[in-house]
Amino acid sequence: MIHEITQFIDYLEEKSPEIFSESLVLREGLYVFLEKEDEDDELVIKEENILKVDKETERTSLYDEFLALTTNTEMLNAMKSFNSGPKIYIAIGSPFGISISGLGLEKEINKRLDAASAYFKAAAKYVDEENAQHIRWMDELKLFVNTKMFEFIENTEGAKNLKKTDVIHFFLKEPNLKDYQEIQSRFLSEKLFNKDKFNIKSDNGEIFGISDNLSGFNDSKEFLKHQTAPLDLNFRVNGLDAMKLYKFFRLQQKNKILPNPMPLFVDEKELTEKAVKFYKNDKKAGHKEIIEHLLKNREKDLHDYYLIYFKYIPKDKKERIVDLDFVPAFKHKFDKEMRITTIFNTSKSKIFHDKIETVFDFEKMLNDKLFLQYPKNSTLGYGILRENYFSDKIKPYKGYTISEVTINLLYKYRRAIYDFVYKSKHQIIIFIMFNEIMRELVLDDLRHDKFEEKFKTHSKEKEIKEKLNIWFSLYNYFEHPKKTENMVNKTEMLFERLRTIAKPKNTNERINTNDEFAFAAGQLIRTILNKSESGERTHALLEPFLQKTQDDKFKLAIARAFENYKHAFKFYRGDDTRYEFDKIMSEVMGFETKENMKNLLPIILAGYFSETIFKKYESNNNE
Repeated sequence: MIHEITQFIDYLEEKSPEIFSESLVLREGLYVFLEKEDEDDELVIKEENILKVDKETERTSLYDEFLALTTNTEMLNAMKSFNSGPKIYIAIGSPFGISISGLGLEKEINKRLDAASAYFKAAAKYVDEENAQHIRWMDELKLFVNTKMFEFIENTEGAKNLKKTDVIHFFLKEPNLKDYQEIQSRFLSEKLFNKDKFNIKSDNGEIFGISDNLSGFNDSKEFLKHQTAPLDLNFRVNGLDAMKLYKFFRLQQKNKILPNPMPLFVDEKELTEKAVKFYKNDKKAGHKEIIEHLLKNREKDLHDYYLIYFKYIPKDKKERIVDLDFVPAFKHKFDKEMRITTIFNTSKSKIFHDKIETVFDFEKMLNDKLFLQYPKNSTLGYGILRENYFSDKIKPYKGYTISEVTINLLYKYRRAIYDFVYKSKHQIIIFIMFNEIMRELVLDDLRHDKFEEKFKTHSKEKEIKEKLNIWFSLYNYFEHPKKTENMVNKTEMLFERLRTIAKPKNTNERINTNDEFAFAAGQLIRTILNKSESGERTHALLEPFLQKTQDDKFKLAIARAFENYKHAFKFYRGDDTRYEFDKIMSEVMGFETKENMKNLLPIILAGYFSETIFKKYESNNNE
C-alpha cells in the first residue's frame, strides 16, 4: 500500500501538481517578494510584489504564487521547525524565505536577530554545499533580514497594523518552485519519522524509520492496536517515501480533498485521481456517488484497489488510517436478487422499493429502517450507522436518544456491515447474524412501544412492521448451514390456512403444525390485548408471552390474559353458531409441542402483526 501511495503522489506531481494547493488559503498577513533590479544589486521590494491578505482578499495569480510557496515551505509544527528554540520564525522554513508573526515582532530586536541567525544555521543543513546558486540566494536573504527587513516592517503601514496572529512572509522571487521543494523534501525526509529510536541506517547511510503518518504508537490502547499485524511495528520507509506519505496525508488533513473511505487503485492511477477530483468538486458526494461516478462508461466492476478509511484522532490532532484493506473486486450490484416485500402493511402505499439493487441501497435500508435514532417526543428516525463504523464510542446526536440494544448491535456487527458494503465481502453476513439483529431490534421496539390515545395508534407499530418486512423478505437470503424457508410465502399460507381452520363449517380442520400453532397464538394474543381499555394498550404487553420457552407456560399466559378481558367477548352456544375466535382458542389450547417457543418467535410475531382473521370481531378490534 505504501508503494501505491508514493506512486500516486508521483503521478499527481507530474499530472496535476496544482492539486496540492487545492482548497487551501493563505493565512492572514502580508506577503512580500524580494528581487534584484540588476544582478549585483541588493534585494528590493516593489509595490506590485506586496500582497495584503485578509478574509476579503480575492484569488489572483500573485495569491496563487504565494500559496504554492507557503505550501512547499511550511513546517510540521513549532517543535519541528528551523526555529524551535526561540520560536520566532516558525511558520515556514526555507533558506529562500522567512516569516515572522505579530507576536514575534514583540520580541526585542536583539532576540529577533539572534533567532534569525539560528534560523539560517538550521536552514543551511538542507542546502547542497555544491550548489553555489542556493548558497548565494541564502546569503542574500540573510543580508536582507539583518539590514533591511525590520526597517521595512516599521515603515510599512500594512506591516505596522498586524495582529499578533498575522504573519509577514518574505520570499525570494528568483528561485523557482522546484528550488523551494528541493529544500522541503530534504527537511521532511528527516523530520517525518515518529520516534528516532526506531530508525535504522542502511549500508549506504540511508535512514529508514516509522512514518509519523502511519503510526501513532497506541501500544497502551488495545482497541487502537493493529491486532492482526505480524510485527509490532509497521513497515519502515526511507525519507523520500516518508515525504510522499506526508503529502498524501496532507491532502486529507489540510486540503480535505480525499474522499473517506478512499479507493487507491493499484494499476489505474487515473481512476484514483478521478475519484479525488470528483470529491473535490462535490464535497457532499459520498462513497456511493464516487463509485457510481467511476463506474460510468465501464462494462466491468472496479477491481484491485486498497480501501483506506481515515479517522480524526483528537489526541494527535490529525487524521490517521484506522482501516486498510485490499479489494480484489468490488461488486456494486448483487448476484442474487434482494427484494423486500410488504407483508405487513404500514400505510396505503408500500414503504420499500421492491428491489435492493446495490450494496449502497442495502446500507441505506439498514440506516433508515433498522439502526434508527429517535428525537425526543418524536417517531422520526435518523440513521446512525455511517457515522460510527470506526468511532471509539457510539453516541447519539445531541438531543436524540438511541437504545442500548441498538448500540450493542452496532458495536458487535458494524465492522461486518462495513466489509459487506464497502469491500464486497458478501459472505461475511450470515443468517445467524442477520437473524439476531432483526430479532433484537424488533423486541427492542416492542419494549418501547406506547399507545398514543390521541391518534389511536401504537408509536412503534410502523417501525416494527417495517423491520418484519425486511426480516421475512431476507430470511433465506444469507448463508445458512440448513436451507431456510421462504417466510413471505409461509406467512401468506399460514394466514389462509388459519382462516380455513377458523370457519365454523370446517369442523374437521385442525391445527397440525408448530407454525400453525404459533401463528394462531399470535392472532389470539393481539385480539385479546386489543380488548384492554386501560392506558397500557402497548405492544410491550406482548413481550411476556415471548419470554416463555415451554408450550404449557406459553398457553397458560394466553389463558390468563383472556381471563383478564373475557368480559369483552361474546359467547355463543352450539357448534353451528361458534365464531372463529372460539375455534382457534380451542385449537391453540389443545395443541402440544416440544419445540422451544423462542424458536417460533418470528411466526408468533407474524400472526400478531398480520391482518386479523376474526372478522366477526373486526368492529371491536381497535385496529
